[in-house]
Amino acid sequence: MDHFTMLESRIQRILTSKDRAFIAIDGMAASGKTTLAAALAARFPSSIVLHMDDFTIPFEDRYEGYFDAQLSNADIGRFDREVLAPLLEGKAARYRPYACHPVPGFLAPITVPSDARLVIVEGAYCLHDTLFDRYDLRVLSLISENTQRSRILSRNGEAQLARFTSTWIPMENRHIEHRNLRERCDIVLFTD
Repeated sequence: MDHFTMLESRIQRILTSKDRAFIAIDGMAASGKTTLAAALAARFPSSIVLHMDDFTIPFEDRYEGYFDAQLSNADIGRFDREVLAPLLEGKAARYRPYACHPVPGFLAPITVPSDARLVIVEGAYCLHDTLFDRYDLRVLSLISENTQRSRILSRNGEAQLARFTSTWIPMENRHIEHRNLRERCDIVLFTD
């Protein structure tokens, strides 16, 4: 059974026993988290996809040693308070995504309806310790170093590859290792 079919089956089982399912897809940069989330949302009617990139810490709120203290580059508290907690309570959620480029800042508010049967949260740090137990299914997406570099180079270019290699990849890898996600997640996917 391929990974996608296995995930579909697991989600379908959750939805037969619950009115809604909350799943998280965390993992390494360029490992296919966003693509997988979109494919699952297309497969299941009444789905929504939430992106952790929308909760990136604004540049002005980052302080020396921030990542080492939080082990996250996402505003986990804001994501939980504004989005996950209301949805888990059956309420609509409203938040303002943060965009790093072209000009850093908050975008127009987004309202997330309360009636989605499948809520897919994708992106690095969505399996932060404070959120981990709130999901019905936890997926970790890993990728080989060579394929990761190739995808980032193709997607983001040479300058951003250097930034990913020096900053984002080590941060995400520490998040995965520190939280022992390889052992704790329900499903671990690997792209060679």
